[in-house]
Amino acid sequence: MLKTGHELSDGEIRAGYSRLHHRGGLGPEFLRRVIALAGTPAARLIDVGCGTGDLLAALAARFPRSELTGVDISTARVRRPLRDGRRVRVADADVQCGLPFRASSFDGAFCTEVVEHLKQPQRGLEEILRVLRPGGWAVVTVPNGTGFAPFHRLGRLVPGRWLRGKLLPYEHPLVTDQPIDTCFVYREIVDLVRAAGFTIDLVRGYRYFRYLEMLPVVRDVYTPLTPWLERTLPRVGGVRFAYNLLLRCRKPAA
Repeated sequence: MLKTGHELSDGEIRAGYSRLHHRGGLGPEFLRRVIALAGTPAARLIDVGCGTGDLLAALAARFPRSELTGVDISTARVRRPLRDGRRVRVADADVQCGLPFRASSFDGAFCTEVVEHLKQPQRGLEEILRVLRPGGWAVVTVPNGTGFAPFHRLGRLVPGRWLRGKLLPYEHPLVTDQPIDTCFVYREIVDLVRAAGFTIDLVRGYRYFRYLEMLPVVRDVYTPLTPWLERTLPRVGGVRFAYNLLLRCRKPAA
C-alpha cells in the first residue's frame, strides 16, 4: 500500500481537513448504491465519518423511522438542519480513539470513504464492530487502487503532473490533496475488513477503470460503454477493477 501523511500529528491532520471544506460529496448515485446495499432499514443506524451529512440526509428520507447518529472528527461541517433535527444526533469523535457509545448500541453502520484516511484503519473498523449488535451489519466503502491498474504500480514512471492526475488513483502520494491518505489495492481492502473481525456478505463495485473517463477522446468511447461495464464485469470476476468497492459486512452472532 502507498501512504501519505501518516507521520503527521492529529492536530496537523485536523488543520489539513479544515482547508478542504469546499470538497463536495460523492453524488446521489453513489449514495443510492450505498443505501441499496444496506437492504432493509434498521432501528438504530450510525454513519462513521459522516462529513457534511449527505448520507445522513439520504438515510433520513429513505428510512424515516430509524434513529440516526453521525460521527466525525469535526461535525461543524454537518448541515444545520440535520444538527437541529430530533431524529439525527451528531457527535465529535475519532473512531480510532473510541466511539462514545456502549457495545451493541447499533443495528447497522455506514463507513463510506473513511478507512483510507485513518492512521489505524483496522482499529477504526474494530471500534465499529464493537458498537454493532451481534449479527448487525455494516456497509464499508473504500477507494480501490486496483481500479487504476496498472498505473497504480507505475506512478513514478508516469510523466507530468497532468497525466499523473488522470492515470493515478486520487489516493496516490503523487496526486492526493488529502493530509492523510492510503492507496489500498483490492486484496488489502478485503483482508483489512476481515482482520477487524467482520464477515463479508457482498462486494459490489462502482466506476470501473475510472481513468478512462478522464482522458480526452478516450472518454467519448468509454462513456457509452459504462452501463455495460457496470453490468458485465462483476459477472466475470472483474469487481476487483472497480474504483469504489462497496462491502456489506456483518458482525458474527454471539
